[in-house]
Amino acid sequence: MTDQSELLLYDSTAKQLSISPASIPVESILTLKLQSVEAIAAITAEVTGVSMYMGRVPIRFRQIEATLWQAEFLLGACTDPAMKWQLQLHIHYTDGREQLITELFQSSWR
Repeated sequence: MTDQSELLLYDSTAKQLSISPASIPVESILTLKLQSVEAIAAITAEVTGVSMYMGRVPIRFRQIEATLWQAEFLLGACTDPAMKWQLQLHIHYTDGREQLITELFQSSWR
């Protein structure tokens, strides 16, 4: 699923979550892709700053294909050239189950 321009954030037998571009530059469009063999009804997500408070960035996923969900968003620049962020995905499956995935990543000024 991933190529050199994507960074794999989460990988399990049932799903993969990636972000691109892999360098995660600030003030540029970033794309999250969630590939899942399990049927998903909806995804709610947000990104928050870990290194410093940067507010809350809501992420809106849309279904691209039966097994692929995608979202685009921007991260703001701050004084830390290697800002740490936390992504929280709340996945709602069609069978009523829910799953919370929390992943940390680091942005760059590139």
